[in-house]
Amino acid sequence: MKKFLLTLSLIGIGAGAFAQGQINLDNLDNANTSPTATSGGLFFFDPDLNGPIAPFLANTDFNVSFYGGSDAASLVLLRTFAGATAVGGNGFGPGTFTDPLGAAATIQGATTTAFFRIDAWLGNGPSFINPGSGALTGSSGVFSNPISIPPGTPPDFVNMPGIVLVPFPEPNTCALAGLGAAVLLILRRRK
Repeated sequence: MKKFLLTLSLIGIGAGAFAQGQINLDNLDNANTSPTATSGGLFFFDPDLNGPIAPFLANTDFNVSFYGGSDAASLVLLRTFAGATAVGGNGFGPGTFTDPLGAAATIQGATTTAFFRIDAWLGNGPSFINPGSGALTGSSGVFSNPISIPPGTPPDFVNMPGIVLVPFPEPNTCALAGLGAAVLLILRRRK
């Protein structure tokens, strides 16, 4: 009987050592309609960045990249949905995202809690770093979220903050601003 219990406990320890937590890449249950939400957040658009139009819930498909890891310093790309694959943006109401694959993402080395960052953009570009002209971009920053080990049902992003997508500066705008700053420095030195 001792051998059986010892074997059973060693199998449990071995299985626990290889267990990896999972999460659904969705925010379907989130209902916090504040753009400054720290949990239960949704996706928002702010096309004029602090102008007269207040941020409003995302009301069209948008592109998104999900990063996750067992700690804040070990984030790796889990999935990116851009272009035709980004059909999950706004799928279950304004501000929501649903993973079009419908498959849970595995977080290596995490069993109960993991850390995540979500980058989102509205534009024709292939990535958050290169979103295309006239794009809106936003990032969540790093946050923690509960995960589960199979066979449990993976949770959604319940601790996700509100993500506001704001205008991405055009490269020409940045170059013009840099040129203006250089001229001001030159004029300042002459005096």
